Amino acid sequence: MKPHAITISKIPDCGPICEIGHKHQVTARAGLGEQFTTFFSGLFDTSDWPARWYCGNWSDFHGWLYIISDILIWAAYFLIPIFLFRLVILRKDFPFPKVVWLFGAFIVLCGTTHFVDAIIFWWPVYRLSAFIRLLTAVVSMTTVYVLYRILPNVLLLRSVQELEHEINERRLVEEKLAASEFLLSEAGHVGRVGGWELDVRTKQFNWSKTAYEIYGRDQNYFIGPQELVASFVKPHQEILRKTIENAHMQSIGWDLELQLVMPDQYKKWIRYYGKPHFDQNGDLVKMRGVIMDIDKYKTNEMALSQSVDLMAQQNNQLKNFTHILSHNLRNHSSNITMLTDIVDETTLDKNNTEIFQKIKSVSANLNETLNDLSAVIKIRESYLPSQELSFKTTTEKVLSILETGLIDSKAVVDMDFKVDMILYPEIYLESIIMNLVSNGIKYKKQGEDLRIELKTYTDKNQTTILEYNDNGVGIDLELHGAKIFGLYKTFHTHKDSNGVGLFLIKNQIESQGGKITVESKLNKGTKFKVTFYEKN
Repeated sequence: MKPHAITISKIPDCGPICEIGHKHQVTARAGLGEQFTTFFSGLFDTSDWPARWYCGNWSDFHGWLYIISDILIWAAYFLIPIFLFRLVILRKDFPFPKVVWLFGAFIVLCGTTHFVDAIIFWWPVYRLSAFIRLLTAVVSMTTVYVLYRILPNVLLLRSVQELEHEINERRLVEEKLAASEFLLSEAGHVGRVGGWELDVRTKQFNWSKTAYEIYGRDQNYFIGPQELVASFVKPHQEILRKTIENAHMQSIGWDLELQLVMPDQYKKWIRYYGKPHFDQNGDLVKMRGVIMDIDKYKTNEMALSQSVDLMAQQNNQLKNFTHILSHNLRNHSSNITMLTDIVDETTLDKNNTEIFQKIKSVSANLNETLNDLSAVIKIRESYLPSQELSFKTTTEKVLSILETGLIDSKAVVDMDFKVDMILYPEIYLESIIMNLVSNGIKYKKQGEDLRIELKTYTDKNQTTILEYNDNGVGIDLELHGAKIFGLYKTFHTHKDSNGVGLFLIKNQIESQGGKITVESKLNKGTKFKVTFYEKN
């Protein structure tokens, strides 16, 4: 309950309240300076006013509703800044923290005015209330000014939707980055490729996980410049040391194949690559590169190199043996031929004459075989210079040589040389065309005129192709395809078949880097396709 209240209208004389009013009138008539001094000197003086319970006609409900509301507002106004200040203290990255502190001060002062309004019901400190309101006004206007100044920057802050969009994009980028990092790590692990980085100023190395695996070391093992060099075999230590010195002094990279000594003393081949990196001023700041485990490939390469050297040595020995064998066999064959030539067959009886004829036949065949083998050996070993040739001119030359056979076969030869000029050994080109056309004459169909087509063109790789087609008896490739270019392989019963021509031209073509293929069916003719690789 409030104290007993008496309204002014009920007081018949001036009494204390009239005296208070009189004092106010006197103060109002005083000068501004005196008023200022009186105001601040009597900031907590309550003698000039009655308590609010005694000003006006307050009911209990009205008065306590006012008091409780002001106290609750004051409590809220004091709690809100606590949360704001805590937020600023805990979140160092909170934007515009000074504004938050101003807001806090403004809210505290607003709450204080409500608190003072509540206590004035008992303690009429109206001057203090006015002073607090002045402070509130100053802080309020300061806050308004600061808000006005930072408003453009506040508008630049991203919205919640923009932040959510950025978070989603960043999450997608992080997922892609994680996937790429995983793939890169796995690729390095599978390919045995590790990365490294050297800070030139601090001399500190940074090695990837795969690099430690290549070294056979745990990731806690320290690999510095000294440990790096000492990890290699002694001859390679000096090479690496000089290379690193040159890289620092001349800012040049390197790419070396060195032997690394593993913890178990196993020597493993690695490829060590490095490259310098410079700052904006052109100063060397870092060295970066990769280290690759090439032991398996290097070992295979060395084994292959040894095998190639051994094969070359054996090939030379085989060539020498071939020449010796060919020379000795030729001597013996020539001696046998000479002996058969000096024998007088008229002195032999019938039985010996028959045997002697067989000996002469064998001797002739042996000489022919040796001649064929000698031609093949010469193709493999000899170098023939290429010259600019005309397909048309060369073909016409060959056809003139084979004119009799072509006339007997009633042959028609069609030529379509879209590519006429080629760089090739003349003797080989003549041999190729000669053997193809002569085979066409040998293996023509009985009772049918021979038709031959020769044409040239370029394929999609701009390589020159010579194509030969005829309407002869053809070849059963299912039966003879695997041996068609073999020496002494024949597929027909023609009396002149000896199985040397196709073998010779295949060797001639391949000796120049080309190839020959065949398409054929029985009684459907034959197609040969020669691919030329021109050499200067």
